[in-house]
Amino acid sequence: MGFGLAVLGSAIGLGNIWRFPYVMGEYGGAAFLLVYLLVVLIMGLPLLLGEFAAGYHTHADGVGAYEKITPERPWRWAGWPGVAAAVVILMYYPVVTAWVAQYLWLALTGDMSVPAGAAQDARFVALTHDGLAVLLAQAIVLCVATGIVAAGVVSGIERTCKVLMPLFAVLLVGLAIYGLSLPGAQQGVDFMFHADWSAVLRPETWLVALGQALFTVGIGMGVMVTYGAYLPDSHALPRIGFTVIAGDTFVGLLACLIIFPAVFSLGLAPAQGPGLAFVILPEVFERMPGGNVAAVAFFLLLLIAALASMVSLLEVPIAVLMSRHGWRRLPAALLTGSVAFLISLPVALGEGTAWLQLDGMPTLLDLADRFASYVLLPLSALAIALVVGWRWQEKAACDAAGVQGIRARRLWWTSVRWLVPVLLVIVLVSGLVTA
Repeated sequence: MGFGLAVLGSAIGLGNIWRFPYVMGEYGGAAFLLVYLLVVLIMGLPLLLGEFAAGYHTHADGVGAYEKITPERPWRWAGWPGVAAAVVILMYYPVVTAWVAQYLWLALTGDMSVPAGAAQDARFVALTHDGLAVLLAQAIVLCVATGIVAAGVVSGIERTCKVLMPLFAVLLVGLAIYGLSLPGAQQGVDFMFHADWSAVLRPETWLVALGQALFTVGIGMGVMVTYGAYLPDSHALPRIGFTVIAGDTFVGLLACLIIFPAVFSLGLAPAQGPGLAFVILPEVFERMPGGNVAAVAFFLLLLIAALASMVSLLEVPIAVLMSRHGWRRLPAALLTGSVAFLISLPVALGEGTAWLQLDGMPTLLDLADRFASYVLLPLSALAIALVVGWRWQEKAACDAAGVQGIRARRLWWTSVRWLVPVLLVIVLVSGLVTA
């Protein structure tokens, strides 16, 4: 149970809460949901099993696992893009988590309202440009996450997830019920589940679904390989993998039931990305009855999701330092947390400031997110698929993944060997063009 909750905590993050609802509404509603479910089952589940199997079979870190499977060059380097992806994501994830912590503090102190005539977007801009406040919040959330991983896999990660994930579930369900109870909530449900079937025929819908599946499940970051290495023998990996996929998707749908009924009940329009969580929803909470309590619950929900994901991201380089260089966990955790703080400084200080942003160019946060999402994650997932599908013997791979039955084995092996690499090449090429 501890392993399952830790993996779910890794997969469930900020993208589930505000990105999944928006892309679902924009790219066809129920039609996008169908496309996403197909993609996550066809590509996400086979890759997730491949990562679990590599770690479970070798009991090595995200780099060493592939070296043990195939020591030949260049295949032995297949794990490094995942470590690089985790590091690049750590350039901005602590900053966004710091914003969440700041909004939670505003909700706890009853300071969510803005002066008459002002707007929540002005508050968000002012908050992100207050470098010292962001740095303080960033240091606090990184200290908490580093302390969890420094305590160890069982005493730190597993024990924390056993507490945080049930609390996350209670808050999630409670907020969804509250959102559906608001007057006019049906409009939000209609926005979610309207089916624009023409979206199924647009290539962009499939590409967005592919990218969402990689990022939200946490594939290609080295996390699932690292966590798989900690599992003792005799565990059913397919069941765990399916549980993670189902749980991650279910959280995204519940997030839709939190956000859109609340937004539409007050006649507001949904916004994309951070604007939904940091601009539109605070305005919703300000105007609804009992909004301050709902705001505390929502930003606590976001903070738990962000912390659980950040813990798993930190564990990837920590595991590499421990297994490859013989470091003890405490110094490895302190070094990794310190480096994460340093590399995220430019994003924390430069978000929206002129001296780090040219006119018409994306912010550093945007650039880091695009490079990780469009380049490193698909590249890492492609390397994993090629190693598992082409460098590992079929019987050994299927046995390590725990896939039972001739048909199930053939289906999984064919997916990893042929279908998944083709899809990932499409995503990678499209991502390079977009980036």
